Amino acid sequence: MRSLITIIVLVSLLVGCESKQSPKPPSAQPQQAADNAIGVLQKLVNEQNYRSFGFDSVDEVKQAQLSQPLAVMNIPLDALKGYQAGTDPQSLLVKTSETIYPVTVNGQVKSSVTIVHTETGYAPSSFGNAPIVKALSQYRQLTNAQSEFVVRVPALNLYFLGRTVEGKTMIVPIAEDPRMKLRPGEPVPFEAALPDLVAAANAYNGLPM
Repeated sequence: MRSLITIIVLVSLLVGCESKQSPKPPSAQPQQAADNAIGVLQKLVNEQNYRSFGFDSVDEVKQAQLSQPLAVMNIPLDALKGYQAGTDPQSLLVKTSETIYPVTVNGQVKSSVTIVHTETGYAPSSFGNAPIVKALSQYRQLTNAQSEFVVRVPALNLYFLGRTVEGKTMIVPIAEDPRMKLRPGEPVPFEAALPDLVAAANAYNGLPM
């Protein structure tokens, strides 16, 4: 968490410095914003912080490229706590304004840039998050990438890879979690994962995770 806060502070400082020189309005398209974000990422990474961004050396970021994006869907904590059996599971998934673009070097996922859609256009909101994006990318099926997305439970700090298969939502756990009986990399129907998710939500003590 501390490294993520540091990254956010660095981004804020950099954007502030750039705005004094040549203010850049939000982009009209998410891909354009992501392309521009690569340039920002290259300015952020230095000899002191390259590992916190996911790179093995400071020079790697010069070769950074974007991979297939992932839209982000949230599951609110209150919705999980109030979930009743028989309710359509899809109603729990809330579309966000965020899109995650994995950043690769020589075909290997190293980092990410997250683009947010605002009223005025698209702009980068965060950089790095390397452990999460690497885990998500490990289980992607790039031949069917357009049907994949991120399923996130922010309050519980849980991430899954979501996938639409024949009109149904499947989720893929990306890490071991003692609150879940699910195994990393094994897709399960979304509704089959709900009992564990609801139990974790009801047991949540409200403290940061």
